[in-house]
Order: sequence, then structure tokens, then C-alpha cells
Amino acid sequence: MTNGLQYAIVGTGSIGTVLAQRFSDHHVPALFANTRGPETIDLTELSASIRPVTLDTALEADVIILAIPFLKVRELGKSRSDWLGKIVVDTTNAFLVPNSEQILGGRLSTEFNAEAFPGAAVVKSFNQTAARQFAEKRPPEFGRRVVFVSSNDPAASAVVAGLCTDLGLAPIQLGRIDEGGVLIQARNALVLRELYELPSEVEENIQVTSSVGRELTPGTWTIDPVHSSITFSVRHLAVGKVRGRFGDFTGAITVPENGTPSISATIAVGSVNTGNPDRDEHLRAPSIFGADEFPTATLASVDMHGTGKGDWVLVVDFTLRGITKRLPLAFSFLGVSAGMGHGEVAGFEGVIKLKRSDFGVLDDTPVLAGGGLMVGDTVDVTVCLEAVKAPTAPTE
Repeated sequence: MTNGLQYAIVGTGSIGTVLAQRFSDHHVPALFANTRGPETIDLTELSASIRPVTLDTALEADVIILAIPFLKVRELGKSRSDWLGKIVVDTTNAFLVPNSEQILGGRLSTEFNAEAFPGAAVVKSFNQTAARQFAEKRPPEFGRRVVFVSSNDPAASAVVAGLCTDLGLAPIQLGRIDEGGVLIQARNALVLRELYELPSEVEENIQVTSSVGRELTPGTWTIDPVHSSITFSVRHLAVGKVRGRFGDFTGAITVPENGTPSISATIAVGSVNTGNPDRDEHLRAPSIFGADEFPTATLASVDMHGTGKGDWVLVVDFTLRGITKRLPLAFSFLGVSAGMGHGEVAGFEGVIKLKRSDFGVLDDTPVLAGGGLMVGDTVDVTVCLEAVKAPTAPTE
């Protein structure tokens, strides 16, 4: 136990095994269980800090890490009527699960699993990269692997983040499952990313030799469309991707003296450009963007919280075709430059996922002969922004 908590890993497959190895390497005690019994667990490369136990014993732990197949999670949850006081860590994804969209019924996979654990605080983590990545033995001077943590229970999220630190990882807390946690669900923006946190002495050296500042000072920062871009990609014929961009957009970032910065932006949807005039004209038509009736899409932030150094999740109201959806936008603050004589320039890069069906643009999409849509439902949007600070009015 660390900090008075007992940890258990349930599942001896690839994820469970590499996590047990990581616990062992960092001398963090844990119980280790599967459905076949402790005598079937291979302890050859594990230290005495890892104790094989029965499944029932493992489920008595304070923090239970579920490293079992996705479809087995709810089955395990329903084996007990009450999980009060437990922290359950969901490492699974619904990726490659047959008929997953029908099974989930519009819910996120972790929300779906959480329903089977009444009374528990469910945390999503250890799911965004391949199992072998957690097995790496990276020297500390080369940085710690980033691992994302998300939960509707902030206290439980903090516990798992602390565990990640004990395991030699660099945790970034994303907030609620339905906000930042969306980004680590299957196929989403932060899955399969190779991210590391550099040691502090390396960061200090970078800051000393760089002309880029890290402070976004109060005022209005106007988005510079010439040096910014809004691009998107969407699956085509289930095997490829079509990419495009919007050429006409405006926006501003407002940083108050005290309080939370905000961003607003307007995109002229008629400025869409995929490199094919016929396709672009089709996108402007009533069945897609409906550019004549709905000439603009808008974005307005409603909340923001940090997830780590330079990383944030912006909660935005995004409006397209007159329909507004609240979505998470994960972004990095890239710093502030003195610019080229026209004022300070701040840089940002962000990603957001949209579902065409949420905005009424999926109904007429042809279905392929073998199943699936000719054009995918999910649209990946990447936003790269430079924003120029308005000059401060002189005071008398």
C-alpha cells in the first residue's frame, strides 16, 4: 500500500502484465488477479511487491485497475451490488468491439462501464497508448511518459494521478469524462500520442536560450488569419481520408486581469477548400453546410482548465447549421513572441472532434455495399493560431 491505499490489477493480459511490471519496477505494492486463479499467474519477472490473489480478494482493494476485455467490464461490475468507496480504473476501449456504436447507444465507453459500478468513482486511464509503451524502461533524464487521467470525481482523479507519478509516469488530469475525458476515448485526439514530460533542468535550459515567453498578459489578442489555419479531415470509403481547410475566419482571445480567459471565433463555411471545386460546392449545399442559410459557424468558450504545463482543455459551445453543441477542445499554449514590430504574438495549437450526425449532416450519406458509411461521421479539426495583442491605450 502507498498513502494507505491498496492497489489491485485485475487482468493478466498485455495491459495488466505491463502495469504489474511497472508496479514491480517502482516498488509499489499491488495485488494481481485474474479469473483463473493465482496459481496461473506468471511472477517470473515480478518482485515480491506483486502478490497473486484470487479475484474476490483483489476486489477488496481500494483502487482496482481493470485490465480486462471491454465486454467483460460490465459483467464484472454486475457481480456485486455495491462498489461504494472504491476507485475503479477503466483501462479499456471499445475500439474494434463489434457493433460498438449500437452497444454504447451514444454513450462514451467509460460512461457505459461506470453504470455497472454503483457507488464507485470511475477513472479513465492507462488506455491511450499501446501496452508495450508502458513497458519501456526510459532513463529519467530523457523524460517521463505522459499518461492521461479523467474522472467525474476530482478526488479519485488526483489519487490515480498520484499513482501514475509513483510509477514513474507524468500524469495530466483532463477533468470530467464527458469533457476532457472524451479525448482519450477510442479513436480520439489524445490516443496513441508519443508524449513525454522533460526533466525540470532541461526545461530551464530551454527557457534560458529561447526568446519565447510563457505569460499571456491581460488584454485582447486578435487572431491573425494570415498566420493561422483551421484544417479538418474525415474518413472516406472507410479506408482513406479527405482533408480540407477554411480560408475565412476571425476571432479573438480575451485575457482579463482576474478570471478565466475566453475565446470566440467565427468561420465562414463557404470558404471551405478541399482542393476539388465540385466537392467544395457540394459541401456548401443545403445537405451539408447549408452555406446560404447558415453562412457561419461560431465557437465560444464557456470554461477552461489546465491539464499540465502548457496544456489545457477548453469547453466550447460550437454552432453549425444553427445547432449548438458543447464540446472539449484540447490545446497547447506555445508561448509569446515579441513579434515583428506589430505587437506581441501568442501561439496556440488545438484539436477538436465533431460528429456530423450531431449537426444533421449524416442523413443522406451513402452506405457502402460491405457496410459502413462512404463518408465517416467523425471529423477531426486542427486549429493552429497566432494571435496579436492589441496595443494598450495610453493613459493620461
